[in-house]
Amino acid sequence: MNKPQNHKLLAAGILDRALCARSGTCVGVCPEGAISIDKDYYPVLNASACTECGRCGQVCPGGHVRFNDLSRRILGVPDDGSFDGHISGAYVGYSTDRTVRQNGAGGGLATALVIDLLESGEIDGCVVTRMRPNKPWLGEAFVARNPTELKSSQGSRYTIIPLNRTLQEIRETPGRYAVIGLPCHVHGIREAAQVDPVLAERIAAVLGTFCGGALELTLVPELLQTKKIPIGSICNFEFRGGQWPGQMRAVFPNKKPQPVHYSNYKDGAYNYLITLYMPPRCQVCLDGSNLFADISVGDAWTRNADGRYKFRNQSQVFIRTKRGHEIVQQAIESGTVILQDVSHDPSYHTHKIHTRKKGVNAPLRHARWGKKNISVPEYDRQTPRTTRKERLIERLTSLFLWLGRDKNIRYPLVKLFTSRTAVPIIHVRLWLKKRRYQNNKR
Repeated sequence: MNKPQNHKLLAAGILDRALCARSGTCVGVCPEGAISIDKDYYPVLNASACTECGRCGQVCPGGHVRFNDLSRRILGVPDDGSFDGHISGAYVGYSTDRTVRQNGAGGGLATALVIDLLESGEIDGCVVTRMRPNKPWLGEAFVARNPTELKSSQGSRYTIIPLNRTLQEIRETPGRYAVIGLPCHVHGIREAAQVDPVLAERIAAVLGTFCGGALELTLVPELLQTKKIPIGSICNFEFRGGQWPGQMRAVFPNKKPQPVHYSNYKDGAYNYLITLYMPPRCQVCLDGSNLFADISVGDAWTRNADGRYKFRNQSQVFIRTKRGHEIVQQAIESGTVILQDVSHDPSYHTHKIHTRKKGVNAPLRHARWGKKNISVPEYDRQTPRTTRKERLIERLTSLFLWLGRDKNIRYPLVKLFTSRTAVPIIHVRLWLKKRRYQNNKR
């Protein structure tokens, strides 16, 4: 397809798919509607409709992330280069609505905060996600405009979703809106609000979820295939269905859901699948804790000295902005949420697995790929100093990520990891983890 002459004006993802975060930001901000999305959620440019305004290139979170500029503009402080970023308050808690708590991935906290904003009249809707009704193996974003619609969006979805394409609807529909998104979505939203005064006025709150990496669109179809489940037989797919922390499972119209793996989501699914289905752009993303949201929310995975979770079915919350404080305080006062202040508990100011992925592995990979002239985004952060062991771990992780690109290798591994054969491996892993906590206790 012909492209405008000045390629520098275009979003990086239009020119190079390896740089595309598939956030949908370019689609959402294009004033001419010249950008659409293909079946794999990559942007497609209609060159004849493009006026070369440059807006898509300015807001694209795939080609660059200006950490220091975003930090000063959104948080009022310089970027410190850390995984956690600027935190003005740390809490652990859950929704007081039993149904919201049970249906949420980690206590329903993000949904509860937005419901409070909606019922107080501060917003007219919130951008959230769900699995597509007509193709439930794929995700989509939509604007929920009442508590019922918000509750229908509950649950984590770890597949790629171009959430920011909804910016187009926000631009065209008067009102005030909240957004719940991943780090790449938030990067795009913050840049979009900088260049578009309408979006800046209408986006009233930005809630961000922690992210260890999205999963490719091929994940759900291949998981269904391993269990011989016809893709057309499902009406939904849950990434964390059932009892916390949940399981990936297929949902049917007329029978009970069927798990597609053993053990739970954390110990028997995501930690294995992420090494085989993580897209190239996610592999060099440095933001795992949603550094530029008003409020960042993630599961409270912290364990006690016995290796047990300290706060089951709850979320940890990092407040980053004045707006974030206002939202949380209002929800506490209205009784929508119950929160415990853990600002002085160091175990809630880091997440070891995510820190290794996004704070060590990703910058090492970014620097290594850059030297080999492999497409990487532009960052204004320096590569951290690392040990020989950390560099070796990054290389080994990258090997699995590379193997995951070939279905002939990936599919047999997925079939193994999600089978009964993998259950002893999971038990050994959990036993070793428990031993580590017991040794630390001594």
